[in-house]
Amino acid sequence: MNQRIITWLLTLFVLFILYNTLIPFTFDQNLSDLPSLLREFVWQLPDPDDLSLTDIAGNILLFVPFGFVMYMFLFYRNAPQPLLFSTFTGTFISLFIEFMQMFIAERDSAIHDVFNNTLGSFAGGVAASLYAQRLASVSRRIFYQLLNRKPFLLLLAILAIVQTISAIMPFTVSITISDLKDSIKSANLVPFAYHSVGAVYFNDPNKLDSLPFDASKPVEDILFWAAGGYIAMICYRIYWRRRPYGKLLLIALPLLYFPFLEFLQIFITSRITDVTDILSGWIGAALGYLLYKLLRPIRHKNLKSDLDLLKVPVAMYALFMLFAGLRPFDWSLSPQVLAVDMRLDNLVPFYAYFRKTSLWNIYDLFSSLAFFLPLSLYWSYRQKSRGVSYNQLYVLTTLAGLAAGAFIEFSQFFSASRIAEITDVLAFGGGGALGTFLVYYYERQIIPTLEMYRAGQLYTG
Repeated sequence: MNQRIITWLLTLFVLFILYNTLIPFTFDQNLSDLPSLLREFVWQLPDPDDLSLTDIAGNILLFVPFGFVMYMFLFYRNAPQPLLFSTFTGTFISLFIEFMQMFIAERDSAIHDVFNNTLGSFAGGVAASLYAQRLASVSRRIFYQLLNRKPFLLLLAILAIVQTISAIMPFTVSITISDLKDSIKSANLVPFAYHSVGAVYFNDPNKLDSLPFDASKPVEDILFWAAGGYIAMICYRIYWRRRPYGKLLLIALPLLYFPFLEFLQIFITSRITDVTDILSGWIGAALGYLLYKLLRPIRHKNLKSDLDLLKVPVAMYALFMLFAGLRPFDWSLSPQVLAVDMRLDNLVPFYAYFRKTSLWNIYDLFSSLAFFLPLSLYWSYRQKSRGVSYNQLYVLTTLAGLAAGAFIEFSQFFSASRIAEITDVLAFGGGGALGTFLVYYYERQIIPTLEMYRAGQLYTG
């Protein structure tokens, strides 16, 4: 990975952590108050009964990316003991944050936050160590083999991996038998409705049983997986059609993948295993297959390069993004509805993180950041091939992301069940810039490496 990119990522992560942990920047105390502030500092570890596992995990995960990137920063510079120094650097930043938080009345400083942040830095460093020393060569070999011979299959694999990770986020794993029982009882086996296993078989309903079924959610899933099904059909036509197992693979992939995703969610306490999600995935994949066949004349007429094959799935993804952002279409001009979105939490960037660094907050941030990314990535590649400079592209894609995010969040301003947040608008803009960055990385780093691989000059383990 390019050292310059690692440096930029490290800088961005540090700035994000500092911003996130020092909101609202109201330094109410001064240095003369330091003795009394030190006495108020929570030096003791909390009682086990007072522990919030999600808050602990949130503070750990907040520093995992920093630990990973810090290790890679040191590793590429051949620094001694990169794991030790990346962990200690995380500890130092955490101590600095806790010190600064003592002067902010709305913040609480505690020693256990330092322990959690240090653990996150260590975990990120360990992950980076495993990647750099053991997994990098294997993953690089697989990546460049697929990119060289089967790029559309690589795209399908990335989609499946990302969605698998998304399905098990925010990683609140069932760590007790009781948690696992609760997850099973909350599961839904009734298609296109919600009647939990607990309500149907044990006369023990949960709060979701009393809510009306939201039909827009399976439609959202169908639209998303239709794009995935279309890409799978591209893979079939190019790579599998003449293979004896081709049709079987095309059918088996969605048939097994979606039940696998829902099975994983049994072990995630904040997720619900739902048969409707399985059916939505199957229907979406089948719709993608059907669209591929129906649009064949249009596709052949407009096919000038392999990238043109992605026009339809990209358009389908854009439709999904719009639908997902606007649903459930419960708009209202009620003052009560509008007042909810005018809270400070929603108007100040990342203000929700100030209240609680929870796993769901972090997941929501990454989800929003990735929402506009596929469109920006495709558009950036197209524009770059037409000679548009990267400086122009960064401006265009960031503005496009901000505009898309602003439109969606403005619609949610009138929704009774959705909350409009300025953070999500900024995340859309960040996703736009990230798409351009990935094209830059592909051109400057991946293509030269691919040429070395094709020439037999790259050792891949």
